[in-house]
Amino acid sequence: MIIMSDKNKSIVLSSNTSFSLYNFRLGLMKALQERGFRVMAVAPEDEFSQKLEALGFDFSPIRNLDRKGKNPIKDLRLLFEYVSIYRRLRPHLVINFTIKPNIYSSVACGLLGIKSISVVTGLGYVYIQKRVLQTLVNLLYKVAFSFNQKVVFLNEEDMENFLSIGLVKKQKAILIKSEGINTEYFYPMEVKKTNQKPIFLMISRLLWDKGVREFVEAGRILREKGISAELWLLGPFDEGNPAGVPREHIQKAQEQGFIKYVGQAQDVRPFIAQADAVVLPSYYREGIPRVLLEAMAMAKPIITTDSVGCREVCKEGQNGFLVRPRDPQSLADAMIKFLTLSEEERKAMGEEGRKMVLEEFDERIVIDKYLKLIESCLT
Repeated sequence: MIIMSDKNKSIVLSSNTSFSLYNFRLGLMKALQERGFRVMAVAPEDEFSQKLEALGFDFSPIRNLDRKGKNPIKDLRLLFEYVSIYRRLRPHLVINFTIKPNIYSSVACGLLGIKSISVVTGLGYVYIQKRVLQTLVNLLYKVAFSFNQKVVFLNEEDMENFLSIGLVKKQKAILIKSEGINTEYFYPMEVKKTNQKPIFLMISRLLWDKGVREFVEAGRILREKGISAELWLLGPFDEGNPAGVPREHIQKAQEQGFIKYVGQAQDVRPFIAQADAVVLPSYYREGIPRVLLEAMAMAKPIITTDSVGCREVCKEGQNGFLVRPRDPQSLADAMIKFLTLSEEERKAMGEEGRKMVLEEFDERIVIDKYLKLIESCLT
């Protein structure tokens, strides 16, 4: 058990949304709060900002963080805004999540002599193809990471990639697989099925890179083969994102009977509970896809791509199936293969997934690793 208690010490967690702090890092924030730290959140204001404040966390809104923007003037304003906020807050440690906080918050900390940690939550669309933008981001990462005490990676491939091209020094790189799942909140639920057909559920922001096109096309293939199954798509549209899927595309696919769009939900558990398998055909350069861990924690088999981050959590034939990225036929074949399994085989797959989460990805295990890391940076 790690015991740290110092009411005079403060820690900032910075991310590109308040939503992500509340939904993905709340366990860590509470653990730090329980140990006597003053815990502060720095992120753009959204509906989750007040929820963080209601739990006793100080909140400072950041106004110049445009997670989709590429305007260097606005990013420079973001850097100066971080400097201004940290001068006022005077934290002992800042932990940065997602690309822009990794870069600009880390540099601000370096300029002010504040200790910082960056958590690389995934490489995103910038790293899907070789682009000029990727070269620029690599340069910015290298500068930012020079100011960090440690840099945390969620999967080994991302860490090895950054080490191999010299973006981070080996002594700074730390592997902590995933950000953890609350296995008491995500647990196997016994529910009455509302649908007699098998359900394949995809939960994601509606981005092409997440595999929405492949999911729709797999639905078309299954329908043309006369296979009885429903493909549910759950998640928000990401308007303004260059990789965002247009509403008309989803509407048309639904009218053709290839998929069923079920909207978005703050609590995804009822949808996972209804599903027979959870699907994520992503090639987004995920860290460790949280939705797959949520499904596994609820003892659901998974179908996902043999790509960075996704393959970290899928053992072929044991807790799910791996498919080729950007290949709807491969995805459809895996769905058909899943449908040939007996109820006992499907149940065994789900149980193996839950066991894997409990042993490797339980939030308590991950939080303990972060507490040890934070203690080492503060002493």
